[in-house]
Amino acid sequence: MESLLLEFIEVSHVIEPGMKTYPGLPEPRSEVLWDYDSSRGRYNDQAEFFIASLHLCGNTGTYVDSPVHRGAADLAGLPLARLAHLPVAVVDARGWASRGVGPDAFAELDVGGRAVLVNTGWSSRWGSGSYFESNPFLTAEACELLVRRGAAFVGIDSLNIDDMQDLARPAHTILLGSGVPVCEHMTNLAAVPPGGFLHAVPIAWKGGATFPVRAYVMKYR
Repeated sequence: MESLLLEFIEVSHVIEPGMKTYPGLPEPRSEVLWDYDSSRGRYNDQAEFFIASLHLCGNTGTYVDSPVHRGAADLAGLPLARLAHLPVAVVDARGWASRGVGPDAFAELDVGGRAVLVNTGWSSRWGSGSYFESNPFLTAEACELLVRRGAAFVGIDSLNIDDMQDLARPAHTILLGSGVPVCEHMTNLAAVPPGGFLHAVPIAWKGGATFPVRAYVMKYR
């Protein structure tokens, strides 16, 4: 029997001290607790370690929002079936006529039980001031369609899955209110092949609403 070859496609941003993910939220900072030199004395010069801490807001880099934002499951309560080894459906919305990606973008797509990833091309602006300008987003009607058709997870490579100018945040309300995790600030979605499987698992934080993930897609060849 021929062995399966495995391809990994990274779809998350690197986290580094001082980076900005969202206007008004604190930037991550790191602290070295033990460096190689100071650690050697603790182990009689028989071993060395590098131990550091990272202080960050949950909304840093590429992250998953849990339904606790709308009064339901927190990060620890999210089932792994909603986060790991999900078959992927990618929507290319780079040529969409308006900022709001509507239900027509998903009309012919099988989304049932899948991670629906929306490629708007916005991640090409990552690290620049223009990333924080008027962002592409999903309309309420699009989110209602995704919930109705059984999407398991929805991700986007934009600043927000909602229109930043709409303080009601309907996309979050519709998706999270139906138990569908949301992933924002994804990247490299153009490289995701058909037939892939997404992994985007945050820590099991009791009471936590949002946390970064190292999201990737696996492809068996």
